[in-house]
Amino acid sequence: MSAPSMMSAITPSILAAPALLGAAWMLLLLAYQDLSSRRLPNTWVGIYAALFLLYAWASGMGWQQLGGHVITAMAAMALLVVLFILRAMGGGDVKLWTALMLWAGPSGAGMAVLIASFCGLLLGLLGWAIQRLLRARLGQVRPGPVRSGHAKPSWRGIRVLRMLTAARGVPYGVGLALAGLHNLLSASL
Repeated sequence: MSAPSMMSAITPSILAAPALLGAAWMLLLLAYQDLSSRRLPNTWVGIYAALFLLYAWASGMGWQQLGGHVITAMAAMALLVVLFILRAMGGGDVKLWTALMLWAGPSGAGMAVLIASFCGLLLGLLGWAIQRLLRARLGQVRPGPVRSGHAKPSWRGIRVLRMLTAARGVPYGVGLALAGLHNLLSASL
């Protein structure tokens, strides 16, 4: 197959699946990053959002539908900026929520909010419970020597538990990533 005919074989629809897979990969990376360091890198969130534009083009999304997705994202951002100003939400969470709403659009926004909020609630409760467990077992939440009289648990197990403690804040990026994965699954069906 010659180069010109090979290029004509690459149609936009061929790029829809890689855009979905790339977005899923970025969500998994963002979830892990938020869980381990409570940071959501701007570049990664930007790539996730940009992959929506590639997907929209590759799937043949019309201007009206694309506009609905953009308006949903902008409305979400306006509300979330207020929460950021009130210090109820971190900046990375605001950006990831906005990108999530871009992917969700008006038809998927309600389910995305429900999934992300429910996961955030579960993570918050889990973090609170783990914090209580660590205090009861170790007398501490942060790294340091283990009190005598208690069996010394493995460092790896403690490190994983400490990643989830409420003392570090709730990793909402994990819930947002799960909601985003649901959106991607819905988009691929």
